Amino acid sequence: MVDAVIYSVSILGAAALLVTALAGRSNKLSVLVGELALAGSAAVWLYSVYPLRVPLLATARASMGGFYHDGLSAVVSLTVLFVGALVIPASVRLERGAWQFVFALMLGVAGTIALSSSTNPLIVVAAWGLVAVSSYSMVSLAGDRDSLIGSVKYAFMSALSFQFLIISILILSTAPASSKLLVFGMILFFVALGFKAGIPPFHMWLPDVYGYSDPVPVSMLSSSMKLGALALAVRLIEISSSSVPAVYGTSLIAILVVLSLAGMLVGNLGALTQREVQRMMAYSSIAHVGYMTMALAVLCAAFEYNSPSASYFALIGLLIYFASYALSKAGVFAYIRGSKPAGSRLTVQGFEGLGSVFPLASGSFSVILLNLIGVPPLLGFWGKLFIFASAANPALPLFFVAGIPWFALLGILNSALSVFYYVKLIRSVYSTGSGSADFRGLMPAVLASVALVVLGLLLPLFISL
Repeated sequence: MVDAVIYSVSILGAAALLVTALAGRSNKLSVLVGELALAGSAAVWLYSVYPLRVPLLATARASMGGFYHDGLSAVVSLTVLFVGALVIPASVRLERGAWQFVFALMLGVAGTIALSSSTNPLIVVAAWGLVAVSSYSMVSLAGDRDSLIGSVKYAFMSALSFQFLIISILILSTAPASSKLLVFGMILFFVALGFKAGIPPFHMWLPDVYGYSDPVPVSMLSSSMKLGALALAVRLIEISSSSVPAVYGTSLIAILVVLSLAGMLVGNLGALTQREVQRMMAYSSIAHVGYMTMALAVLCAAFEYNSPSASYFALIGLLIYFASYALSKAGVFAYIRGSKPAGSRLTVQGFEGLGSVFPLASGSFSVILLNLIGVPPLLGFWGKLFIFASAANPALPLFFVAGIPWFALLGILNSALSVFYYVKLIRSVYSTGSGSADFRGLMPAVLASVALVVLGLLLPLFISL
């Protein structure tokens, strides 16, 4: 079997070196090298999973490189490769920083692939650091004041997250089985994950970084750079489920439930109060990480109560949500970049009139927003359906009170709450006005919306295979 992780990371690393060698010659040439590297890595992954005969979550590592080769690593890797291919062409807007952006993006993609495919402590630490450094480097390359301030905030939060990660990995890799220390190690890892993914109360950096920095790097950071850490969380939950004493397993579930509810509430309520579109979408990212954390909580509970059906629905929902969320955020921030006035911040009123002047871009943007709401048959609908269904599984009594699936119900109510600000944006786009925009970076929004529609329609066929 081809070890897709080693091959793809090697391709991306070699391409990054080539981009460095070509530095200053042509931004378009750097973009071409990046696109070819991402396409080659995606081809390796497609070949390695053909014809979809890999397990959703492998329990044994592949022999060649010690990496896991399963549906989780494949979905995260293919998603981040596709999103990277969508975002790279927009790097030409960064002018002098274009080749550096391509370089940092490919290293971040390589780190995400490695992070989603391994639990080896050395690989995890190296990949986490690589993703962190490439992320705040991409933010700084825009060169404007807000982006530079955002990169500094991101760097501080990444350093703090990195410290919690190292301590948690040290504890998890050295603590004896069935020890209380394993629980403490998992708690510290959730703290590191909270800082990395922007889960309340560790989210204080995210609205400023995502909300004010240049939308080109944010389209990558907000969409796919956090997927590797979330995939690692799935693997650690699966591994620790057989080692953590049952009496403490409920504590881990409770922590994840609190983090999930905090993410959904803070994200949706924060987005409702925003007038600036980019900051609204920043809070929206917090809410969507809350839905993904719900899947982690259900997965942890499913292992605790030994419910294969609940774990299957939670994992399927999470994988779908990874792809849906990443594509949506890449498209949303690409549209914002085209609509944003030079030297100022984009408000909801700034969208007025764009629907009639730019019908293709605005239609794609509207489809993406409907996908974030979870309107069928778009891909986001299936992700939320599977996650909420897993939380309503009768085999998980922790999520029921008087026969009512309270956890799933709160998720549905939060999803309904998001309709108000997403619909407000769509209404503004198609209202009367004299909006102006520069959609040279149009393709991410269009291709993302097409992918969301096509994957949403085809998903029932894939699941039935």
